[in-house]
Amino acid sequence: MGAAIRVKGLSKRFGKNYAIREATFEVPEGAAAALLGPNGAGKTTTIKILLGLLRPSGGDVEVLGHDPAREEVEVRRLAGVLHEKPYYPPGVTVGRLLTHVARMRGLGDGEVSRVLRFMGLEQYAFTPVRALSRGYLQRLGLAIAVLGEPPLLLLDEPTANLDPGARGEILGLIRSLKEELSTTILISSHIIPELQQVCDYAVFISQGVVLEHGRLHELGRRRGVATSFLVRSRSPREAAAEIIRESFARSVEVRGSEVLVAVEGEKLGEAELFLRQLAEVDMVEEYRPYTASLGELYERVVGA
Repeated sequence: MGAAIRVKGLSKRFGKNYAIREATFEVPEGAAAALLGPNGAGKTTTIKILLGLLRPSGGDVEVLGHDPAREEVEVRRLAGVLHEKPYYPPGVTVGRLLTHVARMRGLGDGEVSRVLRFMGLEQYAFTPVRALSRGYLQRLGLAIAVLGEPPLLLLDEPTANLDPGARGEILGLIRSLKEELSTTILISSHIIPELQQVCDYAVFISQGVVLEHGRLHELGRRRGVATSFLVRSRSPREAAAEIIRESFARSVEVRGSEVLVAVEGEKLGEAELFLRQLAEVDMVEEYRPYTASLGELYERVVGA
């Protein structure tokens, strides 16, 4: 599997000040990646460069095989985007706006109906945009972004300024997109617990510098932070009972035929040895690293 996004030595300067300095990272196809850093780190600038809305001062950028600085039209055709502060014509209805965007992309009414249904907007099809709550405006933005099932989604602070209930609903929709479509997702945010719920990959950025990037479980091993294993067993409750007795287990959760085991960072080797032993006596069918604590990674990579 290749990379949906490749960035090498990227810099962006405004006057004498660098917003991004010599940034290098990639996002694999199919990943749900967090672009994570404090406010002012360069996250929004990075997304604008990926879309061809800003030209870099130096370095190379490739999005789905295209250079956004020279092929911005093609990149925007292939990438769905939700900006941090989108604006929609207030007097237009939800359905009419989606239909207009769909026709611009060469899509039919069936795609509009599918997206209205998927985003829970069917009952708002004839509602003017001005009457939507902030949460439903974000749903509308996501609906526009996913029209035509683009291979890449760029979401800039998708839960910003939402109440807890609306944030949960938007995160649920993003999880559904991740599970049901083979779309690569890059989410820019500084809200770590929300990103933990949906992301399996992370790019850490601070003061315009990319400090680290990779799959969460690989970063967890590299940085020695708490990592979770997904364990498949014909007898998950028996396997969980064996695992919970061990000192390496921070927590154990049974999920159907699988067991999610959180392991302290300094005890990963001990955990793998024990799971291998369970596999040898057929109590465990398969085990693999699943994710790592994004909060602990942030502290190790960026600093508190």
